[in-house]
Formats: sequence, structure tokens, C-alpha cells
Amino acid sequence: MSRGAALPSCRREFGGSRMKKLTFASVAVMALAAALQPAGAADTDVLYGRPPVVYAPQPAVVIFTWTGFYFGVHGGGGWGHTDVNGSPYLVTSNGPVVFAPTPVGVDVSGWLAGGQIGANYQAGSWVVGAEADVSGANLTGSTTCISTPIVAGVVIAGLPLPANCSVKVVGLGTIAGRLGFALDRTLVYGKGGAAWANYKYDLTPDNEVADLLPTFSGNETKWGWMLGAGVEYAFFDNWSAKIEYNYLAFSPSNHQFTGTGAGQFVLNTGIQQQLHLVKAGINYRWGWAPVGIRY
Repeated sequence: MSRGAALPSCRREFGGSRMKKLTFASVAVMALAAALQPAGAADTDVLYGRPPVVYAPQPAVVIFTWTGFYFGVHGGGGWGHTDVNGSPYLVTSNGPVVFAPTPVGVDVSGWLAGGQIGANYQAGSWVVGAEADVSGANLTGSTTCISTPIVAGVVIAGLPLPANCSVKVVGLGTIAGRLGFALDRTLVYGKGGAAWANYKYDLTPDNEVADLLPTFSGNETKWGWMLGAGVEYAFFDNWSAKIEYNYLAFSPSNHQFTGTGAGQFVLNTGIQQQLHLVKAGINYRWGWAPVGIRY
């Protein structure tokens, strides 16, 4: 074989050997890098600590507060009882005649509507406040009342004189303190304070005794005390709805009526009343807004 023919064969053997060496070297480097990587990461953690874990920010927690001033409207119904105890009265027409009215009780019921204004202050879960409200009302009731004539000191028991006795509450209101416990947007509360009511009274004799028995009417505003309880829920930050019960009691009072009809007369009466009210209402509050806090 000639020298020229042997030279290419030697080159092929040398080139193939070199490629094999490069391949083996590459694999060895990759294996070494893989082996050294955990150790390098561990060394980094020892020197600098693990990298911090970053979390997405949590949403703000909104803390609702009942603190602020408010006003609103309400409507509802009520019922109650009035005890009337009249003293004997003198009528001078065709001779002196005394009429002795029988004690009577009148039940009233009906509707009411009005408005309120107040303020609250919240400390923790406790809420203290004050509220004043006023209502127009139509609480009415009537019953038959009997008067017995007394002539020359003799009671004419067989001649009862019937009449219609009516009572009407035309207005009422309360001024009260409030103490409640808040469950976020729900407020459970009690209240107590002063109350007033305007009463109208009428005694109208039946037709058959209209010439004998006088007619009288009158009105008075009475003051007393009240207790109540209710629940209020804030369906928006500034708007809330409530429902509550009120008990109103008025001290006994003496009222004097001057009547007309068969002569003139003066009727002295002792009157005592109680009222029960159920009211639903809506309030608009302004002042302090809910607070958002990030933890």
C-alpha cells in the first residue's frame, strides 16, 4: 500500500478518538455539576439563610361601628287600658240631682306613626346611647258606662242612665337611654326613660236619657315612664332597620271636666292608663364610618 492511501485512514482513527474523548468529558462535567448543585444550595442556605416566602396580601377586615348620630321614621300599632273612676256630681236643672258614675275600664287599640332622633357610642361590643321619638296615634276604644241618680239622698237604683264613654290617644312620645350589645351589624338593646301621651275623653248619653244625663269631653297630656327592648340591623353602612316593643305606664291623675246639657256640672275623675307599643322603623346614621384594618 502506498503512503498516500494509509494517511486518510490514520486521520479517521485520530478524529474518531478525539470525538469520543470530548463526549466522555461532557458527560463527566454534567455529572459533576449535578453532584455539586445540592451541596452548593446547602452552602448558600447556611451562609445567607433560606429565601423569604412571599404571600399575596390579605384583604382588609372592615370593623363596623354603631357610633354616630341618627334619625329615622317608624310605624306600628299599640293597645292599652284606661281605668276611669268618677266622683258623684251635682246637676241643677229642675231641682238638685246627684249622679254617681260607675267605675269603668276602656280598652284602646290602633295605629301610630312618627319619627325618632338619637345618638350611639360603641366601646368594644357595648353600645350606649339616647333616643327621643314622637308619634301621631289613633288608639281608640269605647264602652258603656252607667250613672245612677240620687234624689234627696235616695239612690234610684232601678233607673240606670247609660252613656257611651270613649277614650282616644292622639299623640305620644318617649325620651329614653339605650344600652345594647353589638354582634357586628346586629344590635340587641334595651331602653328606659320618660314617656308622655295625649288623651281625649268623651261621655255621650244614650238618646233616651239625653235630657237627663249631661255630656262632657276633655283632653289631657300625661307623663309617666317606659321600658322597652328591640333589635336593629345595619343593612348598609349608614342605613339600619329596627323592631322594638315599648311599655308605657302613667301615674294615676285627677281630671276635672265641665259638662253641658241638662244644666251645668263638674265631674272629678281618677284616671290611670297603660300602653303597649310595637314599632318598626328605619334609621339613617352619620358620623363615624366603618374602619378597614389589614393584619
